[in-house]
Amino acid sequence: MRSLHAALLLALLSLGGAAAARDQDAGTVQVKGIRNPETHSYRAIAAGLDIFEARHALAPGVPQLLFQARTRNGKLLDADLLQGAPDGEPLGAVLAGDEGYALRLALDEAGRFQVPRSQPALDADAELRLSKKRSDVRVWPWVRSPGLPDNQRRLGDIRLECQVFVAIAKKEAPLHIVLLGNAVMLGSDWCAFMKDADRAWDLAMNELPATAVLREGQRSMPLRVKGHKVEVPIGDTSWGNEAIVETTPITKAAAP
Repeated sequence: MRSLHAALLLALLSLGGAAAARDQDAGTVQVKGIRNPETHSYRAIAAGLDIFEARHALAPGVPQLLFQARTRNGKLLDADLLQGAPDGEPLGAVLAGDEGYALRLALDEAGRFQVPRSQPALDADAELRLSKKRSDVRVWPWVRSPGLPDNQRRLGDIRLECQVFVAIAKKEAPLHIVLLGNAVMLGSDWCAFMKDADRAWDLAMNELPATAVLREGQRSMPLRVKGHKVEVPIGDTSWGNEAIVETTPITKAAAP
């Protein structure tokens, strides 16, 4: 079951870029000379904004939904992709649509940005476009409560990230893929399906983790680590939203 659900989820989440890419390929959309950039329909992004507002109770300390450009497997971007190689352009993001509609979005030093509510963007059937190839970068939702160190993530934040991610992907995926996903995930709430060691959400950490543990009060549970990712049972309701995923980066684990 693990391999089936993981493959299906990966296929669905990849369709966010693939669906847009199919439309682009007919005319080979370019952004400042970039062929086949990472794109998402603004309507899909708006679906993510809707979910963030509807389920904000999962992360009440997070004032607004942000997005972050990361690699396809969730790692932070290196300097060449984020700041631009010596002969290249820095990462940029824009909402672009019909009749010349364009709204450039401001990115911070980590590649994070906000996508505003915009009726003109909906009217223009706009897309969110990054100035990098979709083979290099992906747009990820970024939900993080303030005050936590880099090696800690609040479980409610992770749950809300999953809800936003899936909502955007479902909006861009063909209906038959969504229906297949509902059948495999035993319902429409795919994030709730990931509730044990065999059905977990892959959480990408900034630093390569050596170990990871889920803690709440006096209770703790080790989590499986694979590369840069930690497998988190976000659908296990026995853990509250205030539970913390804490990792020990390899650099610190190796220190004497």
